[in-house]
Amino acid sequence: MFSEELRAHAQPIMTAIHEHPFVRGIATGYVPREALIFYVEQDFQYLSEFIKIYATAITKLTDRTEIKFFANSIDFILNSEIHPHHVFCDVAGVQYEMLQHATPAPKAYLYESHMYRAADTGLLLNILAAFQACPWTYHEIASKQVQEKANNQANPFKGWIDFYAKTDDDSQTTLSDQIFDWIDRLASEATSSQREEAMQFFLKSCELEWQFWEQAFYQQDWKFKSVID
Repeated sequence: MFSEELRAHAQPIMTAIHEHPFVRGIATGYVPREALIFYVEQDFQYLSEFIKIYATAITKLTDRTEIKFFANSIDFILNSEIHPHHVFCDVAGVQYEMLQHATPAPKAYLYESHMYRAADTGLLLNILAAFQACPWTYHEIASKQVQEKANNQANPFKGWIDFYAKTDDDSQTTLSDQIFDWIDRLASEATSSQREEAMQFFLKSCELEWQFWEQAFYQQDWKFKSVID
């Protein structure tokens, strides 16, 4: 299956994400306050663009069940994915509303541009492959940390871990499982060159997920931010 190829090729990146100091800090219960703030500022902006990519995907669809899937995904980002942000804000001791006006940092800007480039190809397979890295890597992170029993009552990030570890309707099916199934259906009808293009969109997104943790942990912003802002 094409989805198995995607995961196999991305495994070195996924391993590096698991080992990243920000991600390990979630498991151990300590991440520097500055890193948490930078992460929420950037992720708020990124998810706002992510919603627009979902909306772009809807224009490629004719099946109402598939349209509903993306509409529900938009609703999830707007109304549910604020919860893990609040977890980080509570730990950092800062109001969420104060972190919603940042300028996308270089790597976040690159990630957003990458997503739009996938959408501009007009191929749903590329759009799905490009944004699949986000739900897949986050569920992998949380699932591993649950196995490590990091989501204990003493961990201030327990709510974050539990949020991303959960499955849909208490079943064994996750959002990323559903998207991988969809990708497999599209890939079965795609040419070899189209599958390779989708593979590259997925792998670059996985790399950019690692970069997102990296920029937040070290607060990597524009060098000439005073000019760019």
